[in-house]
Amino acid sequence: HGYMVYDVLFAAPVLPPGAYCFADLELLSDLERQRAAQRWQELAARGCRLLNHPTHSLLRYELLRELRRRGVNTFDVYRLADGESPKRFPVFLRTANDHKGSISPLLGSPEELDAATAALRARDERVDDKLVVEFCNTADADGLYRKYGAFIVGDRILPRHVFFSRHWVVKDWSVLDETLLREEQAYLATNPHERQLREIFAAARIEYGRIDYSLRDGDLQVWEINTNPIIIGMGPARGGSAAPAGQAAGLRAVLRPAWTRLTARVPALARLRERLAPSAPPAPPPP
Repeated sequence: HGYMVYDVLFAAPVLPPGAYCFADLELLSDLERQRAAQRWQELAARGCRLLNHPTHSLLRYELLRELRRRGVNTFDVYRLADGESPKRFPVFLRTANDHKGSISPLLGSPEELDAATAALRARDERVDDKLVVEFCNTADADGLYRKYGAFIVGDRILPRHVFFSRHWVVKDWSVLDETLLREEQAYLATNPHERQLREIFAAARIEYGRIDYSLRDGDLQVWEINTNPIIIGMGPARGGSAAPAGQAAGLRAVLRPAWTRLTARVPALARLRERLAPSAPPAPPPP
């Protein structure tokens, strides 16, 4: 069990037998995906269990375009470099192949989009890897946004979380109380969107990853599928975010010892935990 970086995968004269999951496909160049597909074929010929074909799995742009074509998503996406005018505003900019979310505020008109594009060029930033995404408002009547996350592992759909936020860019819990915690627990217990998610993963040709989505009038709106997602987020809280209260804090307290035991057994997770830990404050100067 372990991981292998793509440079090692490409250079290895012979690959050991086993199950292989091809992750972070969006970070590979076209040539690298072709090389990975060649190794896939070698492994497939030897009967290895394989997940996420390097060239058949849909990347973010292709996935969102396909879901719009199928009528799953109500919003569309465009490549900034193509110069195609969005059909509706507001829109926002994001990078095609990372998971950092929006790199702009909401842009309410073609003029604002042109100004944001000019600002990118003025900073000598690339535009060929940027997407223009139509904003899809999924807030409820109280202005609360939800982002659902669910995994696919082979043929299993595993619900993971519901994040609640007052901001349209939802990266973590920023609002959490007992009522919302019970809502999340119900989601985890019932896996209510399993059928639709299975169809979307099949359309994306992805067998391992986490799908991030919301609901608009009861219909799924898909943001992305991350093929190398964080599995367990029990490390130190990110700076500035308030710790969840009440039952949620108790849940973390119960799970933290299990996370500690797991990282002790898995060196890669231990290294990840060290990277996530906040830096120690500088020592005070000697008196």
